[in-house]
Amino acid sequence: MKMNPKLKTKTKSNPAPGGVPPLPPSMQRAVDASVTRSVEAAIASRPAAPAHTPITGKDLQLDLSDESRQTKRFAALGLQMKKTYFERAKAIGLDKEERFKTLGAFLERAKSVSHFASVFAQGGAFVQETVSTELVELTRPFSILMKAGVRTISGYGSRLRMGTIDEGVKVFWVAEGEPAQASGIKDGALVLTAHKLMALARLSNDLLRLATVDASALVGKDMAAALSLEVDVTGIKGTGPKRPNGVRAQMAAGQRTATNGTTSAQKIDDTDDVMRAVEKGHIPGGLVSNNGFYYSSTDTYYSLRKLRDTNGWVFPELRDASNPTLNGFPYFRSETLSDDEVLGFGLAGQLIFGEAVPLETAMGESSNDFSADMVTMRAITEVDWLLRYSKAFSEKTGVQY
Repeated sequence: MKMNPKLKTKTKSNPAPGGVPPLPPSMQRAVDASVTRSVEAAIASRPAAPAHTPITGKDLQLDLSDESRQTKRFAALGLQMKKTYFERAKAIGLDKEERFKTLGAFLERAKSVSHFASVFAQGGAFVQETVSTELVELTRPFSILMKAGVRTISGYGSRLRMGTIDEGVKVFWVAEGEPAQASGIKDGALVLTAHKLMALARLSNDLLRLATVDASALVGKDMAAALSLEVDVTGIKGTGPKRPNGVRAQMAAGQRTATNGTTSAQKIDDTDDVMRAVEKGHIPGGLVSNNGFYYSSTDTYYSLRKLRDTNGWVFPELRDASNPTLNGFPYFRSETLSDDEVLGFGLAGQLIFGEAVPLETAMGESSNDFSADMVTMRAITEVDWLLRYSKAFSEKTGVQY
């Protein structure tokens, strides 16, 4: 059977959409490459998307005018106190009032920052619980004992045995085949116990409600200063049973001797005598490694500071009031010693400050405080002082300069 010639068709390439014939393969490849380069150039020329930035305290208006680590610690304590204040307001139904809403929102923002900022970042430090070890850092700027570098032990509960007084490591030579010599048992166990320390601060409602971190730092600093005062007073001259025994109650009686007098030569003798008495105690580590330091009242410091002879200043290193030293050791002065009439030298490394439990904050029991202009805030912890060697401190008494 023959096909009708009219029905025969010539095979042709399918036309491109729109009737445009396709490009030859080599030309198509060149066009594709050119388009790709154009697209890549266009993408590269676009503004870069902003990188993800972690949320900080400043993003949530939690910035401090002074961002030092110490100020952040004050702010952390202040925020803890504001939180305690707000919780009491909430308990008696005042949190819905407009004057407390701002504080509540501020505390929530501070809590949010803790999820994004590191422990010592702008916001993270504000929302930490103030634990016992931070009491040392809170009080360090104001306390002469903390600045001197006393040792600290925390979280031991109600009692911790530390060994025996005036006795350190024993070293023996032992002949071959002979048993080791037994250590002698000495009376006088060293035990850290727990004495409740409470600081009270009368603060205005307005200051506690003020929803800024600077205000929190101010509140915390006031409380830290109050705690520091008591830490020093008790650490140096405290007597039990309610209060811990301080340095004077634990040092050997022979370490406290009368002053030589008030002449320049006698003042120099006093400064040498107190250091000599400690050095003759032959305490392991010596004066330097045990953080030796001088201490006195402010008046005694200024009396020694102004001593002059024919060669000039007797103690030129005391002229640096911000960082005074005497005989190469730090010199700390405090008004807590203004009535004591003493010049002392001690080894901070042999004085232990025990912090038995974390520092807590609470409010006065009376809810009527909210209707007054001031409220009572309390900071409570349990501490103790322990002097390992009774000759680690020495004092001149009856100092009249």
